[in-house]
Amino acid sequence: MQQIDEPEGESAVPVAPWRLQGTACLSLWRLPPAELGVLAPDPALPLFTFACNAFVATIWAKYTGGTLSYDELAVAVLVRGKGLLVPAASVTAIWVDDAVSAEGGRRLWNIPKALASFETSSEADHGFVGRMTLDGQSIAQLRFEPKTLLPGRHDLSGFVIQTGKGGPLRTRCAVNGELCTGRAQWEFAGAGPLAPLHGRKPLVSFSVGHMDAAFGV
Repeated sequence: MQQIDEPEGESAVPVAPWRLQGTACLSLWRLPPAELGVLAPDPALPLFTFACNAFVATIWAKYTGGTLSYDELAVAVLVRGKGLLVPAASVTAIWVDDAVSAEGGRRLWNIPKALASFETSSEADHGFVGRMTLDGQSIAQLRFEPKTLLPGRHDLSGFVIQTGKGGPLRTRCAVNGELCTGRAQWEFAGAGPLAPLHGRKPLVSFSVGHMDAAFGV
């Protein structure tokens, strides 16, 4: 289990953009808007819905190089960004195991990063395993079983939109890496902060290997 670092002050927070390398696993979920519960975005950000469903992305990442190194589990709900033709989402729950990353996310982009403990490992064949705990209690577990590695490297980009004092705050993010489809087995504590996803199965899942990610570009 990784030790959670403590920040050394405001100067410890790197300036944007953050450029990170590592691996990640992403799943997309479908939920009726009324069942989002604590994962619902601020009412000022209109939900993206289709066929009376909202859509939620869970991203488990292990950043091993670049601006910072840390593990992260993020939950982002798709929203409608005014004037945007690319995907947009609002991060409604997110945990990391590094206090500098947590402070930077809150201060730079108004992303509500909190601290948790992680056990994360990625495998050479694009497999991925993780466990996150809060105060010693298991909150989320993941096992990704790879199936099909898509040829070449692929680019993904979009916007994270958070509410701010002056209105919506938009932050562009971009990812480049090897995409591998597969089966993700998620387990969420039924009484934990991710309870709205408890017992559900994702629509689609994939891993991103040899990943280059940029946030705040």
